[in-house]
Amino acid sequence: MIERKVHPLVRETRIILVAGVYDSLSARLAERAGFRSVVITGYGVAASLIGEPDIGLLTQTEILDTARRIINAVNIPVVVDGDTGYGGALNVMRMTKELIRLGARGVIFEDQTWPKRCGHMRGKAVIDMEEHAQKIRAAKEAKGEAAFIITARTDALEPLGIDEAIRRGKAYKDAGADLIFVEAPRTRSELRRIAEEVPGPLVVNMIEGGKTPLVPLEEIHEMGFISVGYVLTGLFAAAKALDRAYSLLLEKGTSRELLDQMMSFDEFTAVLGLEEKYALDEKYKA
Repeated sequence: MIERKVHPLVRETRIILVAGVYDSLSARLAERAGFRSVVITGYGVAASLIGEPDIGLLTQTEILDTARRIINAVNIPVVVDGDTGYGGALNVMRMTKELIRLGARGVIFEDQTWPKRCGHMRGKAVIDMEEHAQKIRAAKEAKGEAAFIITARTDALEPLGIDEAIRRGKAYKDAGADLIFVEAPRTRSELRRIAEEVPGPLVVNMIEGGKTPLVPLEEIHEMGFISVGYVLTGLFAAAKALDRAYSLLLEKGTSRELLDQMMSFDEFTAVLGLEEKYALDEKYKA
C-alpha cells in the first residue's frame, strides 16, 4: 500500500473516518488510500448500478450482490447501507444473516417509510418509532454472537423535528443498536444537541451540498461523535472527473489534455493487482 498522510485524529484512532464506496473499484481505491473501513452507500449503488436517484428504486438483491463483490475485493471492514431492511422485522433478520454470511462487518437500518429516499432529499416520512425499534431488536437477535455492528438511523429530524429525532435515537439505543445515527442535522447547534442528549456511540455523515454543515474533524470529535462518514465524496468526485473527461474527449478528439489528470495504464493495473495475477498464472502453468 502506498504511504499516505493521515489526519492525526484518525491516525491516533480517536475518531473513525469512513469512506463511502459503491463498487469494487471505489472500495479498492479507498483501501489503497489507507482507509481502515468503508461503507457501501445506497445512494452510490443506485446511481452507479441502475443510473437512478436514491428514491427507493434499488432492491435488496441488488445491494446484497454489490456487497458480495465489494467484500471479496478488499481486506478492510465493510459496512452496508441496509436502507429500511426492505420490509418488516423478518426482512431485516434475513438481510442481517445474509450480510454476516457474506462477511460484512455491519449494517445501517433507517426508520423511513418505503419507498425511502436519500436522507438529504425532501419529502421524507418515517414509520412508527416502536416499529423500527422492533426491527433493531430483530436484527440484534439475527446477528447472535457475530462480530457485526448494527447502526440504527433515524430520519425523523426533517419531518418531525429535533425533539422526536432525539427521542428515537434513545429508543433505538435501548432496543440494542450498537451505534446511533441521527440523519441530516441542519446546524452546529443541532449536532451539539444530538451529541449531548442521544446515548452513543454516535455516527454522523458529511454530505457535500447536503443539509448538514461540513464541520472539521476536530470539531466533530470535540462534540462527541465517534464515526464520520464522507459517503458521497468519492462518487461526486468520480462523476465530475468522468463528465470532464468525456466532454473534453468529444470536443478535442484526443485525450492528450487529460493525461496529467489520469492514472497511467501501469498505475491503474497496479490497483487491480495485475502483477500478482501474472505471478499466480505463471506459478500454476502446466
